[in-house]
Amino acid sequence: MQTGVKHIKVLAEDDKVRVLHFTPSKGDKTPVHSHPETVLYVVKGGKIRTTLADGTSTMVELKAGQASLRPPVTSSDEALDDMDAIIIELKK
Repeated sequence: MQTGVKHIKVLAEDDKVRVLHFTPSKGDKTPVHSHPETVLYVVKGGKIRTTLADGTSTMVELKAGQASLRPPVTSSDEALDDMDAIIIELKK
């Protein structure tokens, strides 16, 4: 993982999964990156703007306690609020 951003920290990793702690502050941006299939658990909710590789952009409000399964994606994002989430990447 080479995002070079302060708000993403690898908590654990092996050959099957990678666990990330995602703690952006309002205005923090994550450059274009890719995730395999993931499990997202939101600790502290907030809004985030995601821009996909094709240039389309969406704003999503994530709620505390929300868990979701997500397909592989290439995107960049910007935190519109302070947030806290755990991302579990499923390696194949």
